[in-house]
Amino acid sequence: MWGRFVYRELVPPERLVFIVSFSDEAGNVTRHPMSPTWPLEVLNTMTLSEHGGKTTLTMHGRPINASEEERRTFEAGRDSMQKTLPELSISSPII
Repeated sequence: MWGRFVYRELVPPERLVFIVSFSDEAGNVTRHPMSPTWPLEVLNTMTLSEHGGKTTLTMHGRPINASEEERRTFEAGRDSMQKTLPELSISSPII
């Protein structure tokens, strides 16, 4: 399994924006190997901020250039992750 990351924005030390996709060995975008309706591209934004001497990482992801079926698959996966995150002691909601 391969992945492809296309970086759109880098603002040290506070923000990173990139598109992530599954890919083949040559870097060509491919379908998720276990979910044929997963979006081909997901736009991710990672923001770092300091609160009380600790760094907070906030992550946002959303499908781009996606069909309605791909958006529904993404939302279902996000709902599942939100239910699992508290079990992992991660308090930030996925938005």
